[in-house]
Amino acid sequence: MEEIIDIIRDGENKTAIWIGNDDMGIPRHLLQGEKRNGVISDGKTLTPWYWDGLCAIEGERYVYFSPCKLRPVYELAASARSHALEIVRNLAFALSQSKKDFLDLITGIFPLYRIWIYEETSVLILPPDLGDIFAVMRSEERKEAEVNKMIQGNAEKPFLLITEMAELLYFAATGCFPFANDDAREAGFKEIPLSIYEKVPEKTEGLISFIFHAKNREMRDIMGNRDGGENLSWFLKRTEDLEWNLPDRSDEECRKAIEKAEKSEEYSSFFSAREKKAKRNAFWRVKGTIIIVSTVLVLSIGGFLWSYISNLLEPPLTKDMEPAEIIEFFYDAQSDCNPDALLTAVKGFDPPQQMEVMNLYVTTRTRMAYESFDPLINAAEWVEEGKPDVPESSNIYGVIPESIEKTGENSYEAVGIWYTPFPYDEGTETFVTDAGEIPVYTYEITQSFTFTWNDRGWWNITDSEILDHQFLGAESVKTYALERKI
Repeated sequence: MEEIIDIIRDGENKTAIWIGNDDMGIPRHLLQGEKRNGVISDGKTLTPWYWDGLCAIEGERYVYFSPCKLRPVYELAASARSHALEIVRNLAFALSQSKKDFLDLITGIFPLYRIWIYEETSVLILPPDLGDIFAVMRSEERKEAEVNKMIQGNAEKPFLLITEMAELLYFAATGCFPFANDDAREAGFKEIPLSIYEKVPEKTEGLISFIFHAKNREMRDIMGNRDGGENLSWFLKRTEDLEWNLPDRSDEECRKAIEKAEKSEEYSSFFSAREKKAKRNAFWRVKGTIIIVSTVLVLSIGGFLWSYISNLLEPPLTKDMEPAEIIEFFYDAQSDCNPDALLTAVKGFDPPQQMEVMNLYVTTRTRMAYESFDPLINAAEWVEEGKPDVPESSNIYGVIPESIEKTGENSYEAVGIWYTPFPYDEGTETFVTDAGEIPVYTYEITQSFTFTWNDRGWWNITDSEILDHQFLGAESVKTYALERKI
């Protein structure tokens, strides 16, 4: 899969970036409102950048815009390696000048999927609304690599952008991200020394190492009371006179360099020591508390704490259910927008509707907090009650299963009617309603489920896929004003 392609759209040449697989289309609420602009940074000025639109090509979703030369940020370790320091500084400049709502630092890390190398050494930063679409359509594994595994767990949150800049320089030198490996994270975020992979100027290596291992007091001295983006002024000042002497290389040369480093005696010695520490930390994190609490149990309070811990280890609510019942439970959880219940019987994968349910759950809880009003209407209950009028600004959402059939030894196929407040397909015309009405879109969706019987004695859903979805139509629902207690 090529990340960047050239296409023709409406008779004009365009450049396009791959977003993700287009199995279910984009939730409509992500496309509402005015599009925001991104920025191009050359380290001195910020130039607004605009995207034209979204399109689907052979089942894959792309964003397209005016033609330009782009490279993924991962080229820092290959074709853009000789300019990596300049590129990272250009990125840091842009982020240091950006407002909080543009940065949208939920985790403290700026997502890699919003960062692209523009022309030779400038940086293109995608706007947050487009970033939200990337976040929804990226696979969980890809998002984990582009956000979560960039987080240096020992760093304070406002310091994380500084850490991220150092991680990008480490990646440019080595071809590996320092904390992406689970062993590095388990060993207290102890990265493999940069010198094992590559020789860089002493001051450059020293700054990267200092950032990774700065003590809390040192971080606070650097941060003061500033936010994450503002803290990058420190990084820009400290990197003004740094040397960077690494040449460009091909992806194959990068791979061979990593393999060579990992075969060295120095790497083996370091990795062996770190692996032992990681295993000790993992053991005591997972088992240590149970061992300590169990000892306290036996020596002191006994039954009460043991009962409490037993409850934490209880099987799921679906333990006594047959697969068809679990599917019904699964759809009930979807209709309630309950992410925890949705995943009760799921193991080892992310169901296709998980992100949609999560987004609606967050939106619902946010509105409840600000408006003292639950905007979610369970579609199954609404239909059962005869489709009555609903409070204004509500969302009708949920699934009504029509059939659940066994298709194999441990496989099932379910067909259901899904009600949503937005269309799934970009090509579906938006249903225009009058004042005092809201739209509801309906789809017939076929979904497969694969089950596995686990050693503890119950069924788990271990795979699921949307096989087909057909648009059935849209309707308007009358609303009434609700007296809210503020």
